[in-house]
Amino acid sequence: MQTHKLLDRMTGTTGVDLTRERVSDRTAAEHHKILAKLRGLLVKRGMHARAVEWFKLTLQSGGLHRSSGWNLDRYAPELLVFGPQGRRVATIRIAARSKAYIVDIAQVGENNEIKPDERYVIPPGYPAKAAALIPGFLSETP
Repeated sequence: MQTHKLLDRMTGTTGVDLTRERVSDRTAAEHHKILAKLRGLLVKRGMHARAVEWFKLTLQSGGLHRSSGWNLDRYAPELLVFGPQGRRVATIRIAARSKAYIVDIAQVGENNEIKPDERYVIPPGYPAKAAALIPGFLSETP
């Protein structure tokens, strides 16, 4: 339980689901730049990584006396890393306040049962340290 409290303090969150945190366009662009550095390291090693943007579009229908409307929310981008067989091996996001790398490594148990991801927090400015956590990164280049 202490580990989760420490991770919350390091990432600047307390019990917030980091996968769907609303951000501004400016913050999303900043996160993309940070993730692009990490993606560059992964691509040089022959790893497959894709940046994913998340949006939520809410439509409100207008009645007889109301006009129709819409609302578009933007969420923090993620970098998904895939293994050679196409299975996700890691998800990386950037903490909103501290700009730390939040690296979730996929875990598989016996008989290919899917287990909860292992989460690591790497201080900002160290994309190589975040990349080194991803399975297959430290193997020889193709």
